[in-house]
Amino acid sequence: MTSSKVYESSGLHRVADRERGTSLSKLSKVVPKAMGSSRSSGPRKLANVLASLVIGFALATWLRMVWVPAGNSCNSPNFQRNDPFLSTPEPNHPSKNLLMVGVMTAAIFLETRAVAVNRTWAQTIPGQVAFFSSGASNVPPEWNLPVISLPGVTDAYPPQKKSFMMLKYMHDNFIDKYEWFMRADDDVYLRGDRMETFLRSLNSSHTYFIGQAGRGKVEELGLLHLESDDNFCMGGTGMVFSRATLRKMIPHVSYCLKNLWSTHEDVEVGRCIKKFAGIDCTWSYEVR
Repeated sequence: MTSSKVYESSGLHRVADRERGTSLSKLSKVVPKAMGSSRSSGPRKLANVLASLVIGFALATWLRMVWVPAGNSCNSPNFQRNDPFLSTPEPNHPSKNLLMVGVMTAAIFLETRAVAVNRTWAQTIPGQVAFFSSGASNVPPEWNLPVISLPGVTDAYPPQKKSFMMLKYMHDNFIDKYEWFMRADDDVYLRGDRMETFLRSLNSSHTYFIGQAGRGKVEELGLLHLESDDNFCMGGTGMVFSRATLRKMIPHVSYCLKNLWSTHEDVEVGRCIKKFAGIDCTWSYEVR
């Protein structure tokens, strides 16, 4: 009986004992022959002793395989840790430095929206998720929430300064660690597995500004100061920036904050990227 058959049986120990008894009975018949009688010749005795040792070693190995399955060890790669706050990927995981997501939130939403995000889709991101709030935000340690309080930034709406300063923070501290960066709201839901599949099909050394492209509402036509062929990535669904895009845009954040043409944060981010990275929000047909 093979080890696979042993596991299929509900009487695991009985089958194992029966197999062990059968094997031991066979061994008991072999050992006397191996030991031989006093009339056996020297070389024959030696050969039989060696044969018994080989059989004994094989039997011990077989019993170990039956009784101690390797997959049940806590050191096995299949052993899973069920910590809901475990957001750091395993060491040497090839996808751990793919994407950093900056979630824009406010102090009043840290205990609700931010905690919910951290316990759910943040665990699926192939990289890191951080929550950006005002400089006055305080987080109790028991929330286990990676919050970055931006100095000089308030939770006022529209969050133009918060958005630009968040992108600057990610650029200044993580530009060499991650290939892609994302600005997200605290009420959005992301599929980390699909994000990884999509982003790995693109080259982060090229300039990309990805999201749901928009041109503003009809009643805002002409008020956003956009050219006829300009667009922007709408903030509600999130904005994705390649490393190359942030490198071109971030050195000019101060200029962009001093030259705001509308009250819409997503419009102004798009305007800044168009001016200094030379690209619009990517239309869906361009990345199919």
